[in-house]
Amino acid sequence: MKTKAIKGSLALILALLFAFSAVSCSQPADNGVDSTPTAAPEKTPEPEEPAVEAGPDVPADRYDATVTPRTGNNESSPLVVSTGTLDGKFSPFFATSAYDTDAAGMTQIGLLHYNKDGAPEAGIDVPSFAIDFTQEVSSDNSTSTYTFVLKNGITFSDGKPVTAKDVLFSMYVLSDPMYDGSSTFYTMKIQGINEYRLQTSADVLDTVEAILEAGITPSDDGYTINPATGATAEQQEVFWSYLDEAGANFAQEIIDYVNTNYTSYIPDYFAPYTAEEVAGNPNLQAAFGMVLWGYGEVNEDGTFTTAYTKQTYDPASDTIDAKVYWDDIIANFGYDLSDAGVNYEKAGDLTIQDYVKEAYIAKEGQIEGGVPSISGITTGTVTGDDGVERETIQIVLNGVDPTAIFKMGVSVAPMHYYTDGYTGTLNEVGVDVGSKEFMDFLKTKNVKPVGAGPYIFEEYKDNVITYTANDSFMLGSPKIKTFRYQEIAGGSELDAVLTNTVHYSDPSASMEVINNITTGEGDYAKLAYTLVDNDGYGYIGIQGQAIPEHEVRKALAHSFNVQLSVDNHYGELASVNYRTMTKVLWAYPDNPENMFPYDATGETSKALFLEAGYVYDEAKNVMTYPEGHEKEGTQVTFKYTVPQDIADHPAGSIFIDSQAVLEKIGVKVDIEVDENLLNKLSTAYESGIQVWAAAWGSGGVDPDMFQIWYSDPSVNQGTSAARSGLYWLFENGTEEEKAMLKELNELIMAGRSTLDTEERKAIYKRALELSTGLAVEIPTYQRKNLFVYNKDVIKADTLFSGEDVTPFQSPISYIWNVELN
Repeated sequence: MKTKAIKGSLALILALLFAFSAVSCSQPADNGVDSTPTAAPEKTPEPEEPAVEAGPDVPADRYDATVTPRTGNNESSPLVVSTGTLDGKFSPFFATSAYDTDAAGMTQIGLLHYNKDGAPEAGIDVPSFAIDFTQEVSSDNSTSTYTFVLKNGITFSDGKPVTAKDVLFSMYVLSDPMYDGSSTFYTMKIQGINEYRLQTSADVLDTVEAILEAGITPSDDGYTINPATGATAEQQEVFWSYLDEAGANFAQEIIDYVNTNYTSYIPDYFAPYTAEEVAGNPNLQAAFGMVLWGYGEVNEDGTFTTAYTKQTYDPASDTIDAKVYWDDIIANFGYDLSDAGVNYEKAGDLTIQDYVKEAYIAKEGQIEGGVPSISGITTGTVTGDDGVERETIQIVLNGVDPTAIFKMGVSVAPMHYYTDGYTGTLNEVGVDVGSKEFMDFLKTKNVKPVGAGPYIFEEYKDNVITYTANDSFMLGSPKIKTFRYQEIAGGSELDAVLTNTVHYSDPSASMEVINNITTGEGDYAKLAYTLVDNDGYGYIGIQGQAIPEHEVRKALAHSFNVQLSVDNHYGELASVNYRTMTKVLWAYPDNPENMFPYDATGETSKALFLEAGYVYDEAKNVMTYPEGHEKEGTQVTFKYTVPQDIADHPAGSIFIDSQAVLEKIGVKVDIEVDENLLNKLSTAYESGIQVWAAAWGSGGVDPDMFQIWYSDPSVNQGTSAARSGLYWLFENGTEEEKAMLKELNELIMAGRSTLDTEERKAIYKRALELSTGLAVEIPTYQRKNLFVYNKDVIKADTLFSGEDVTPFQSPISYIWNVELN
């Protein structure tokens, strides 16, 4: 199984790298701007009035515990929240698990904050270091400029001021040639970042781009190098000699990604091993990464067998690593490096070509003296309408990238703390460029993060992290003095709340748990719960090449009672979805209509079959294929496929009901179970799959529809559009379908070409009408996740609830406002 679902991070979303592109809430005044580049000559500022001296940029009514001390349990008792297995990398730079990220995040603030809809925010009442920001696109779309106005008077928990230099330090660490953490900040097209990250010249980058444009062609014994314009054959040979080294790094990213985000899947997909066993064993981590991506399976005796090389390993004695994984990827795809080949497996933003480029330049392309700075990141000052001078950070990107803004909300880490004790040479932004020793030194600080967040990290001992309130936190002293994270084994989250081990957790959602809490008997009487939409949705696929008539696909859609997936399977734990997008995204339209209303009589479906030329014999109650069809005159028959027992699948009752509805109009439906369904979807038509039920996992943080819905195969080589038959319909569909796909493609590219949120909302509203209207994917349900807390301990009205709880904002995201009874 290759899954895209990501378990939502439980606790704070303070410095989370989530967001959607958006225009600024307000525009700072442009009188008196100095855009002085870092490590470049200063520009002479325009004459301006003297700036007004002002106090710190904090809310006027912020709570200050040094003035009004805490009382009662808020002073004397801790709030204890469950977390999963911790790796001990409590760093804004190097945390690799969601749990470690949460642990470090308690101590941090971000340049931006991301609200309940995942949209970026800045302001005096917002937990961001920026008080304002703007996004501007050049008239020819060649560049995008982001300007962040920084707050005055904010301090770290140790009392030192937070300044633009700390922002630069954080960004430069994440962009360093030796940086090996999980941030993808350096993948943005910031001007000069490639030269800095790779410590190379524009000429070398031009040569590399020429080599990559020429590419390689897979062959029976490996690959052949295609002739390139702008690079010699020798340069190409040397470049591609790094492919297998890069491939291991590519595979390692998948391993890291899976072990960071999917440990909750271990009981279902990696038995007999437990999350605790996997966390401490590199062999098991690699094997788990392969299993979840469809590259192997665990045998009954605990050994592991790869999917394509068919090699069996004993995790107790054999080495299972990224090289083993890469060998299996090559056994699957050969050296097809396309989006439908090796790059189909990528876990992040970097392609296999990016990894080869990095490996090659690190050994062959670095320039003497290095590249000291990133030309597209500069600092300056601005005097606003209030007459106050503030520092700014400006970032210039090549082109337009609506997703870039979510990568810019970096944690603002204190340069003075993270460099204190380093004996090497630091430049003016606090880094030792390209020094492994410097990166290793930064990792020595992993044991204790420091920042300007709401809490101060005290210690990690006996599976518990203890924090003390940072009373200088910009939005106010936290109401609760002591906060703790308690490690809880997966599957024990509910018991931990029931036994008072923790006061707040996120157990697996079930109606049994909901009913027990609602009934309130025994230990459940003290509990309350909050439900939140999962970032993903269920759907029924109708393969467009296997069922090419638009009217017939619509006929099937009208036979699907999607409400049954809620009523008969999830109950309160899901809601119906009517568009081909997760409902949690800001681009999801308000209250969309059902484009295919269910008709239990079958009459709507029958009319559509007849419109498509099919023949109905009322006397025999048989619908037959039309004249000219290869099955002309025989009864119309469809095959519905699910990956597990029909009674256990959310779409099971939908399929059974559809079978009965279509039987009323003489259409036969066969329902089959295929445990390998998900692995066959990339070749659905060739595998004989007509109609199936599945679910999309996390849709990410931006509504871009390109991967799944862009139907021109000369532009999109991904397999997601192939599974639904869109490539075939683009070239062979009716004129109506071709027109719909053409408009949809144009809207998808338009959505990628603007940073204006309102404009993008309108674009995606129409795009979703088209994608849903094609009837190749019928959305069904959006399930929910669960938060449970002890209402006798936590004051319920200080938590987020109802519509304020989303995958981007948990009940305790504003932890500084939470109080105890």
